[in-house]
Amino acid sequence: MKKIAAIGEAMLELSHQSDTTLALSFAGDTLNFAIYLRRLLPIHPQQFDIHYVTAIGNDPYSDTMLTNWQQEKLNTDLVVRVKKKLPGLYLIRTNTAGERTFYFYRQHSAAKEFFNDSHAIDLLQPLLTMDYLYLSGIVLAILDPSSRERLWALLEEAKKKGLKIIFDTNYRAVLWPSQQSAKEAIEHTLPWVDIALPTLLDEQALFSDANAEACAQRLLKKGITEIVVKCGAEPAFVATMNQQTSVPACTSEKVIDTTGAGDSFNAAYMAARLLGWEPIKAAQWGHRLAATVITCPGAIIPKTIMPHLY
Repeated sequence: MKKIAAIGEAMLELSHQSDTTLALSFAGDTLNFAIYLRRLLPIHPQQFDIHYVTAIGNDPYSDTMLTNWQQEKLNTDLVVRVKKKLPGLYLIRTNTAGERTFYFYRQHSAAKEFFNDSHAIDLLQPLLTMDYLYLSGIVLAILDPSSRERLWALLEEAKKKGLKIIFDTNYRAVLWPSQQSAKEAIEHTLPWVDIALPTLLDEQALFSDANAEACAQRLLKKGITEIVVKCGAEPAFVATMNQQTSVPACTSEKVIDTTGAGDSFNAAYMAARLLGWEPIKAAQWGHRLAATVITCPGAIIPKTIMPHLY
């Protein structure tokens, strides 16, 4: 059995149904990845165990979140419950092209505490039994400096033990005190990364990469051996030690909401790779799922319209 742990922040998602009516859901970049990955990979026989690792409160909304994840067949054994804390919350507004604007309420989110001194000790050993760890720049951003150091210590130990580290930069300027602090934290993380799944716009904002190929070349020089640079509706750029090529995106007839598109691409790409497919074919599946996700509101689409990998 392969064990994959996605580490990060899950939030309450409120999306507009009209100007005054909101729909409640649950999302977060690494949670979106974990849910889509679990949906795409076979459950029987039990070949893949997908863990979600975060902190939530003891409130009714946190209870509902946990139940929802369990219904999605995620392993929630490593979800930390924090007293007197609540999940973060965000609202989404989309324009006529499906592009979204987020409004966050997460200053006191429970997830900011899941790697503090009292919880990190309990998480360390279980996480080191995994085969893969998945994280993003958002978890780096929400942790305080001491917790971030503990996370880096985990990555260093995981690398020594042969775990594969998967990383999506997912740069959100509003979460960082400065662009330079984000750049430094992400650069500090890269030496432990095996598979990078960045978005070109994020990389350009931080590292001024001229294009997707330049981004991939920079990451290859960091020792990362498998890279897919996502470029929205433009071709993704796949780079390994043996090949470098562009993979055209799939088209969607009508774009409703681009929330979660990149996370779903990452999940389909990794699901295909875990099933033994080559990177180019895996990227094609990433595009296919992302093209479906953007035709629905919210980050998580109904199971009934999920494409199947096998």
